[in-house]
Formats: sequence, C-alpha cells, structure tokens
Amino acid sequence: MNIPEEFGKYLLLKKLTEDPLGETFRAGRMGKEDIDQVVLLRVFNGKGIDGEKLWEKVSGRAVVQQALRSPNIGSGTDLGKVRSFPYAAYDYISGKSLAILLAQAAKQMSPIPTDHALLIAERISLALAAAYETRVQDERIQHGFVVPHLVMVSNEGETRLLGFEVAPGLRALAAEGWNAPELRPYLAPETFDGSPLAKSDDVWSLGAILFELLTGESLPAPTPEGYAARIDHATLSNEGTPLPPAIVGLLKKSLVPRDQRIGDAATWHKTLSKLMIDGQYSPTTFNLAFFMHNLFRDEIERESQEIQAEKKLEFPKAALAAVPAAAMSAAGAAAAGARTAGDMRESTGVRDITLSGTRPAAASVPASKTPLYAGIAVAVLLAAGVGAWLIYGRSHPATPASGTLVAPVATPPAGATPAPTPAGPSQEQLKAQIQQIMDASNKDYEAKMKAQYDAQIKQLQQQLQDAKKRDETQASAPKQERPAPAPAPVQEPPGETRAAAKSPEPAVPPPSNPTPAPAVEKVAATPPPPAAATTQAAAPAPAPARAQIQYGDLVAPGTAAGITSPKMTSRLDPRYPSQAQRMNKSAQVDIKVLVDEKGRVLDAQRVGPQAGFGFDEAALEAAKRASFQPASTKDGVRVKMWTTIRVSFQPHG
Repeated sequence: MNIPEEFGKYLLLKKLTEDPLGETFRAGRMGKEDIDQVVLLRVFNGKGIDGEKLWEKVSGRAVVQQALRSPNIGSGTDLGKVRSFPYAAYDYISGKSLAILLAQAAKQMSPIPTDHALLIAERISLALAAAYETRVQDERIQHGFVVPHLVMVSNEGETRLLGFEVAPGLRALAAEGWNAPELRPYLAPETFDGSPLAKSDDVWSLGAILFELLTGESLPAPTPEGYAARIDHATLSNEGTPLPPAIVGLLKKSLVPRDQRIGDAATWHKTLSKLMIDGQYSPTTFNLAFFMHNLFRDEIERESQEIQAEKKLEFPKAALAAVPAAAMSAAGAAAAGARTAGDMRESTGVRDITLSGTRPAAASVPASKTPLYAGIAVAVLLAAGVGAWLIYGRSHPATPASGTLVAPVATPPAGATPAPTPAGPSQEQLKAQIQQIMDASNKDYEAKMKAQYDAQIKQLQQQLQDAKKRDETQASAPKQERPAPAPAPVQEPPGETRAAAKSPEPAVPPPSNPTPAPAVEKVAATPPPPAAATTQAAAPAPAPARAQIQYGDLVAPGTAAGITSPKMTSRLDPRYPSQAQRMNKSAQVDIKVLVDEKGRVLDAQRVGPQAGFGFDEAALEAAKRASFQPASTKDGVRVKMWTTIRVSFQPHG
C-alpha cells in the first residue's frame, strides 16, 4: 500500500468517493505525538466550486458542529481549509452515502424495499427536526442543502445527515450560478433564485429523496403543471404497484411551491411517522443493515481488509528534526513556523495530495531543489544555535531572564554539534495508536461474544454437575444388590447404554429385580471381576465421547455416525418479486438455514451468486418462514444443524 498522502493535519488513508461536491476520504488526524482520530473527511473541491468563496461563507460555522448532537446527525469534529480547499471532518462512519446506495441498488437490479425507504426518509427528517430545536447564538439551525450525497447509511443500518456547517455556503454558490445537474432535483426551486432560506425548503428535499427511494427514479425536470400527475402514476420499484394513497398525499404536499408546502421538517416527520403506523409498516435498522450487507458484501469485506492493512503502514517520520532549545533563536523559530506543509513533503516522504484544482505558486518549487534548501536551512539554524551557545552560554551561566529559552540539562561538549531529536512519534508509536483506535470498534462485538460463551460454559457446567450426581446414584446401587450379569446385554452398543442413562426414566429408583439393561450400567460403574468380566468393563469405555452431544447442541453434518439432517415439513411459498415477474425473470437461490432442536429457523443466509431483481430477499423471507423436522442423533437426541435449501422462482404462465 502506498504511503498516505498529506492534507494539512490529516493523513489520507483511503479515497472513498468522488461526487459533484468533491472527494471523501478515510483519514487520520495527526496530533503532537500520534494519530488522534480516524475521521470521515469531506473535501469540497467539486467541479465549479469556488473554494475561497465557500470558505468566506462558512469559516465561522465550526460552532454548529459543536452544538449538534443527535444520533441521526454526523458528529462533526473539524471545519477548516487547506490552500483553497474547504473541508469538514466527522467521526468515521463505516457505510455508504445515500447517493451510492441508490446507484448500487439500480445497478444490481435490487430495488430498495418500501420499509427501508420509509425508514431512511424518517431518520433524515428526524435529524432536521432535531437540528431546528438547537440554537446557536439565538438562531435555530437549518440545513438548506439536503442531497443524498450528504446522507450516510452505515453498515449497521443507521442514517446520518451531514453538512449543516457548509450548507449555507453551498446554497449561496448555487444562487450565484454554480450548477451541478446531479444535485438540482433534490433542491427547492427557491435555492437557485437567491431567496432566503425558509423552513419548508428542506421539505422539498425530503419529498424528492423519498420519491426516488420508493420508485427508483430521480425527480424529473419540473413542468408548469407540477409533479402531481407524475406522483399519481408512480409505482413502488420493489413491488410494481402504485404508491399507497397516504404516501401520494405526503409527496404532493412536499413537491409544490413554497406557499403550498408542508411548513417544516418537524411537521413532515410527524406526518410520515403516523403514515408508517397506520400503514402497519415495520422498518428496522437490523433489516436495513442486512440489505446493506447483501448489496455491498464485497465492498464491506474489502474495507475490513484495508483497515487491517492500514494498521501495518510504515508512517513517515516528522517533517523536521527538533533543534535543541539553546540553539533556537527567535528569528529561527519564526522561520521554522512560517514553513508551509507543502515545503516539507519531500523531507517527510509524504506525497502531495492529488486533489483537483490549481496548486498555489508557493508549492511550485522544483522537487529536486527543495531537499537542498531544507538542508541548508537546518544547517544554518544548527550553526547559529551552536555559536550562540559558545558565545553566550559559557560567559553567562546565570539563570536567563524571563522570556528567553532555557538550555537543556545535558550540555553538549565544546565544538560538538548537538544531535537533533525527532520532532514526532516513532513508527512503533503510530502503529500502536492506529491499533488502539481500530480495536476500539471491536469492543462491543467482543463483549457480546464473551457473554454468549459465558452462558454456554455455565450451561455445560450445570450439565456436568447433573451427570456427576446421576453417575454417583447409579454407582451406589450395585453395592446393595447385584444380580449376575447376563452375557447378552454386554453386546449392546455403547450408544444405547448412554441413551438409557440420559432418558428421564433412570431418575426413578430402580426396582428390586432390575432388568438386564440397567445392569450393564451398573457393571460399567463398579470394579470388574478378575477374569471373564474384563471384556464387559472394556465395552462401555467409549460412552463418555457420545455423551458430549446434548439436547440443543450445534452439530455439523457428518461429525458423528447416525445423525440425521433436518427435513423440511412445510411447503415453501416464496413471494415472486413483481419487478421480476413483469420482466418474466426466473431464478434459483440457495439459502443456508440454521434449524434448532424444535425445527425452527434461527438464521438464514444466502449462499452462491446474487440473483438480483428482488429474488434474494424473497428467498430469505420464505426460508425464515419454513418449518423442519429437527436433526437428531441415532439415540433420538435433537440438535441444531445448518442445512441448505434451494428456492426456485418460475414465471407464471
């Protein structure tokens, strides 16, 4: 992997996206000694964006990031500018922008289910409502530039809205003539005529986003008649049926002129929430996360591998070795502080960032001469420092006056050049910090797994206690009465012997004349006779191995002889996707299901290639509704087991 690029105080670890607003990166923010935080860094260097004008309008809005704290709003950590490129940094979100989600769903012909569409729109409106309840300097926070490119959907199914700090500046650029055709459908018409921001402007954006989530089509160019007719004829992309009347009514009150529009995002959110309750929709972040993993399975796995590789990166050392305090004059300190980040790229080994736009003249010094200039500057500073120490340090050993720099305790010998000390962290320190940051994201998962293992261990320990008590009870019985062992029961398989011990009947006290079958248990538990009974004692020896399979254990097929796999007892009735039916598509989807000891499906996963057209989701839903005869051992002990079923889809007629 290449050395990360430098962008101000950030190291760009991975470029994630490029869109009309600019570029997005996974980046590490460098502190004094190590990386403080891994962030989602959005650089606003899109085509036609005047970075200087944008920065003039948003440079004082870092306070907005500090004020906004909501689960549905991206947590901002920094707002700044490097050269002519404004940027905003957020806590890192592992996921995709809504624009990429929409594009990927269309590419894979996997329409977004209605429940997911409503959930995403509801969370965006909730973010806008929460922001409006927040005040900064007695003013409520509004957005005004809600587009899918500023909405993040995480791999865990959470939705977060970004861009509150830069939205007013982007809106001003649009009013001054900046035009991005990809963004225009989501912005209210008032955005482009210079009208002041109104509360209902974000309502238009919510309507446009919901329309595309449900239909799979972006809002077309406006007509004099408006969008009412288009909304009436729109269909749900995942079902092929007309939009429900309640949703039609909400869209018609959103995509209209300002004076006819729903007044604000909070009212829109209440309307949508009531619509979801009345319509008995049941969206969950879990199901949305499942959809995300199906849609971006390869990308999610690749991101995980990249993060692991980033932990092993060899980061460059600090740009300039620290000069001992006694050798740093005031003029030298000022000169060192005046150096720009671009001047130090060659000495650090960090490459210049490949962002679009024109590089400033100060950064156009030929690369071949820059190291020479840097070396000369360092040599001059060192020489001046040593000279100052030789002249003033020896003749004036008294304590320096206030405001002067104090020499270090370890004074170098006369005539020797002080060895420079590194000004930044070592590679090992950087690696350790990266490891610490990335490992923090796994703590919750590890805690959950530990709780599961602890519960299983506790259950097994209880079973062990019960087994010990049972064996002690059975072992003490032969001491009182022990009939002569019959030779025939000795030939019984050990498995049957253990089955008799595990069944409920042995809990009852044995009768006065025990049958031959329990007698085998007693012989195995007591010392064998010295001669002929030797073979009888050896026969039950394998029994403890079979006792490891308990009721409800998870067993892999083929791990023990005589285990039967689950058998389906219900009829699969998958829902045929309406879009696939219209296109006369057929498919076969293999689903791996985990069947418990009662024949219920605990989990279902698609295996093999993705079919698309909604087949994968329909197959998973059908598999989860199926019922089975559970897997069992030869002795009839029911266990959990994975099995694979095939769901076939054939067009009717």
